This record gives sequence, C-alpha cells and structure tokens, in this order.
Amino acid sequence: MKKILIVSSLNSFIERNETLLRRASFQLFSAATAAAAMELVLQGAVDLLLIDMHLADMAGEDFCALLRSNKTVKTPVMLLVCNDSEENIDRLKSSGADALIARPVKPLQLIKTVGQFLTVQLVRSRRVSFRVKVISKKDPVEFFCISHNISITGMMIETEFLLDVGSTIICQFTVPGSIQVETDGEVVRSARTMDGSHQYGICFTTLARPYRQEIDRYIAAIVRGERQLLPDI
Repeated sequence: MKKILIVSSLNSFIERNETLLRRASFQLFSAATAAAAMELVLQGAVDLLLIDMHLADMAGEDFCALLRSNKTVKTPVMLLVCNDSEENIDRLKSSGADALIARPVKPLQLIKTVGQFLTVQLVRSRRVSFRVKVISKKDPVEFFCISHNISITGMMIETEFLLDVGSTIICQFTVPGSIQVETDGEVVRSARTMDGSHQYGICFTTLARPYRQEIDRYIAAIVRGERQLLPDI
C-alpha cells in the first residue's frame, strides 16, 4: 500500500485531505512541521508528500526546495497546495514540487493527481504486458494495443492511433489466469516514442472492486516472485 504524508500546521487541512485520500485506500501519515516531515522522509517511510504552503517552521515551497536538494535520500513525489493565482503559481514552478494543486482543492482532482504520480512510480518497478482492446467514446474507433504496465489506478498503452488527452475510452483486457476486465478510462497524458508510436497514460474511472482485487493480486504475485512477467507481446 502506498504511503502518503500530509504536511500542514492546520488540523483542518490534514483532516479534510485525510478524508479524501482514505477513500482511495492509501496509508496516511501527517506532520505539522517541515522538520517532522523530513524525519519521516529520511526514514524512507513515504511515497508521496501533500504539502501545505503554510507550515509552522518554514514555507511549503522552501521545504520542497530543501528536500529536492538533499542528495542523501530518494525524494518522494511532492505535491504543493497553493493559492489559485497566476502570479503565485508562476513563482512556485521553481520550488522543486512535482505538481501544484490550487485551492480550493477539488476532491476528484486530488485523487486523480495522486493516483497518476503513484502509478508512474509503480510502472518503473513493475513491467507487465497486456493486450488491450480500446474503444473510443469520442470517435467511432476500436483498436488493439499493448499495455506495458498496469496498476489498480490505470495503465500505459502504446498504439499508432491518435487519442486526445482528456478523452474517455473503454479498455478491455484479461488478467492472466484470472478474469476479463472492462472499464472506462481517461487519457491523462501522452508521449511519442522513438519509432513514432504514441504512448498514453490511462486513469481508470469505473474499475469495479472485483477487477481491482484481481489486478492487485496479480501484481503482488509478480512482486513476490510467484508469477513470471509476461514478455512483450
């Protein structure tokens, strides 16, 4: 289970965001100061930090910069919550945070942003190939493609077809040795490969609980060495 540290001097900030993230089944911790948060990070107990701008001992952006400059520890993902003004956001782009989240924090945006970054981390360590049928909800397009990785929050697919970021698709695939899955997904990012193909980050939006459980079991079995990674199809 991924571990998230919420850093704020305000109990209301911690409680509100704990409530939102607990629904997504993350393991949650909190710290009221940058010093307390740094201690937990140095212990290697954190995958992602949700940082308030206003801390008791230093500004949130200064804490991000301090943590980013520390070469003795692997830096977790850092999400900095800031005021929603163009001037403020432009100033904080150099803070070292991986992403800025504007106040007031929208629940769906927060969960999707956290899921997106933690899925990226999962992808780097767990490469699993699936053959996926994709049905576009925007255009009358259906095609098969390869997913190079998967988690309970989404997958990365590779195809020659063009998809728009923000568009909704239907993903159909089979978890090896288990069940056939069908779920809606949103295209949340895109990139081009060296051979001209397109890679798309897909965030699952309607993945049913039984599907999540089977995907989680399959990935856990691979991590434990009980199952072998599939070769690229």
